[in-house]
Amino acid sequence: MDLKRPPAPQPLRFLRRGVGEQVQRSRRKRRARRAALFAAGFFALGLLGGATCAGRYYLTHSPRFRLRQIEFSATLHAPEADLRRALGRHLGANLFRIDLRRLERDLEGRRWVRRAVVKRVIPDRLYCALEEREPRGLALLGDRVWLVDEEGVAIDPYGEREARRYSFPILVGADARNPARARDQIGRGVRLLAWLRETHADLLPEIGEVDVSREDRLDLHMEEGGPVVRLHPRDFGINLERYLTLREYLTTHFGDGAYIDLRFRDRITFRPLLVKGG
Repeated sequence: MDLKRPPAPQPLRFLRRGVGEQVQRSRRKRRARRAALFAAGFFALGLLGGATCAGRYYLTHSPRFRLRQIEFSATLHAPEADLRRALGRHLGANLFRIDLRRLERDLEGRRWVRRAVVKRVIPDRLYCALEEREPRGLALLGDRVWLVDEEGVAIDPYGEREARRYSFPILVGADARNPARARDQIGRGVRLLAWLRETHADLLPEIGEVDVSREDRLDLHMEEGGPVVRLHPRDFGINLERYLTLREYLTTHFGDGAYIDLRFRDRITFRPLLVKGG
């Protein structure tokens, strides 16, 4: 019986070549897909960037967004006319080209305004929320008395209209040549007044002036005269209660005094008034 010989096996190199061609075709397809996706993404980004630029141009140039109205939150002290003068030059400007932080600084530079927040209201308004400064004392600066807040900032000159609403001892001795130091000195005096208001409200009307010029003490000058009362510049209450219970005794037995020093714990220093020629 004549048996056919089996076909000769294909050389291995031809099999390898076929597999390699398939791999290369697959790689080419993947590269083509990636290139297509990249091109589509780049095109989409271009469209988005163009739309963004067009939208921005419209917002910053359209007459629809010109500033026509400025509104303020309710205020007790700050004059609205003064506030409007601070921002009036921006009327007619494009709402989206206005620097809101600059407007806030302009408002915070006005008397009575402690803090301002300005918001855009589409299409043509600004809304200004204001926090006002609260008068907490009176301070002599130069030759004028000013209402001051708890930070030692001078708010407004003190006149007849303010006198009907506010009554405080006057803080004197602040360094008018150095505004930063003056604010610190006045702030310390205001903190003393606030503490007295809470703890010794009956004593406040007796005080005419508080000298804040020294860093190591606060000097109380009484309306009816008598010795100057020296207090600790931070711990205001040292010996004060003891002195208030003893002051009639001291006046009766030792007469008038130059000063009473209460700054040192568990010790009250009384200096009699020296009479010339006595």
